Amino acid sequence: MRFTSVMLLLMGVVAAAAWYRSGNFAKLRYCDHRNDTAVTLDGEAYRLRELAVYIAMQEQEVQKQARVYNLEQPQKYWNAHVNGSFVRSEAKSAVMEKAVHDLIFYRMAEEEGLHLTTEEAAYMENQKMDFWNDLEEEGQARLGISTKELEEAFLRMAHAQKKQRQLAEDEGVDYVAYNENGPHYQALLQEHDYVVNQALWQRLDFGNITVNEALEGTIWHRK
Repeated sequence: MRFTSVMLLLMGVVAAAAWYRSGNFAKLRYCDHRNDTAVTLDGEAYRLRELAVYIAMQEQEVQKQARVYNLEQPQKYWNAHVNGSFVRSEAKSAVMEKAVHDLIFYRMAEEEGLHLTTEEAAYMENQKMDFWNDLEEEGQARLGISTKELEEAFLRMAHAQKKQRQLAEDEGVDYVAYNENGPHYQALLQEHDYVVNQALWQRLDFGNITVNEALEGTIWHRK
């Protein structure tokens, strides 16, 4: 009986290894899948490139933390298990949660015809340029989006933030109540249907898209 159990276990390990080698677990190159659907929200599909800015922002933030954690080997932080979850998986989940959150609020703002004030537009422009300059040429090239797509992404974020502020004020709650993990947003989220393309999302090499987890620095070093 024990021998049979051991053999079955070994066969399972061999089968899993073969499945891994076949490419089912292989990491996907972001640059080859920018036009693939990443998430579908209320029946509307959004491509990976429409989440690109969120990916870059989160990678840069985690890489900064990784350099504090271990300047010589920042990848150790990316692979660390902290507070019950893996840093890499948590960061990837945060990207999707933030993107879906902003899409919901942006669409609400769009339906109401909400517009940015001159001051809000100027603030958005500064945020956009700071982000883009921090990426530098190599990071910008790896992100692979046009200036128009960059502009559209920041417009969506700015409108989403404005609608979130407005909704929080109208209901007399703190702004954070409508953040991704806020109770009011979680209730709002129940009114929407979204499906993540897990076959794509789970296999993205997060931590090696606009940064290089194995190198010191916030972005890929120039040659």
